[in-house]
Amino acid sequence: VCRSSKRYLTLMMPRPVLKLKEINPLLFNFVEELVEIRKLRHDILLMKPYFITCKEAMEARLLLQLQDRQHFVENDDMYSLQDLIDISTGRLSCSLTEIHTTFAKHIKLDCERCQAKGFVCELCKEGDILFPFDSHTSVCHECSAVFHRDCYYDNSTTCPRCARMTDRQQDEVEEEK
Repeated sequence: VCRSSKRYLTLMMPRPVLKLKEINPLLFNFVEELVEIRKLRHDILLMKPYFITCKEAMEARLLLQLQDRQHFVENDDMYSLQDLIDISTGRLSCSLTEIHTTFAKHIKLDCERCQAKGFVCELCKEGDILFPFDSHTSVCHECSAVFHRDCYYDNSTTCPRCARMTDRQQDEVEEEK
């Protein structure tokens, strides 16, 4: 490789410029590691709002654990050349899993404020507090309420929270008349 190309590649190595879904959407069907990384990144994005509003997380600077890969806290679809190299060596999966575990531990176990932002399944009203990044949950696309995955798909009607909000809006419209 010529010097200018080498210099260019070195400069571009840490920059998130590759949108793999656009380059080759089938990659996620064939590369298991990419699916795992995409899930971890998506979960981290779901955890971010907890940290932004948590005084303890801000003081502990939890999000700075990803300062070398700031794009992981901004979106879940952009990759750098370094990300792809680290995925192929397995290094990224290990470090991201560790960070994911630390983040989830803070939210679910260590911080009462973050725990208070959890959800109870409104469909069965049973079980532990749910969070959108839990593997056994589903999130309503309209209102972001969290349910047990089985409850949500078994009750294929409407989300109870959305139904309540719709009823309130209709009641307000009728009161205005």
